Amino acid sequence: MKVAVVGCLHGELDRVYATIRDLEAEGGFTVDLLLCCGDFQAARNAADLRCMAVPPKHRRMCDFWQYYNETKKAPILTIVVGGNHEASNYMQVWLRFYLGEFWASL
Repeated sequence: MKVAVVGCLHGELDRVYATIRDLEAEGGFTVDLLLCCGDFQAARNAADLRCMAVPPKHRRMCDFWQYYNETKKAPILTIVVGGNHEASNYMQVWLRFYLGEFWASL
């Protein structure tokens, strides 16, 4: 299994997927999993941007919303570990729903 690991991509999913595609073509291998470690910046809409703990100049929609609303489909299984540049309005709710109160408070 080939795993690509990236950190601090700040919503630039298209750029990361394109880089992986280029590396696969050059190296003759296939990446099976993308692990995004921190500062993923999963903004779905303007409300999410307002809930991100970043300076206003860094609040951009980027690419994630297109994957969220299924306009685009992730070419690789992608797992996200949130960082401090996440939309707190839904990230905590999501964690509680899927992982329970204990994990959401860590």
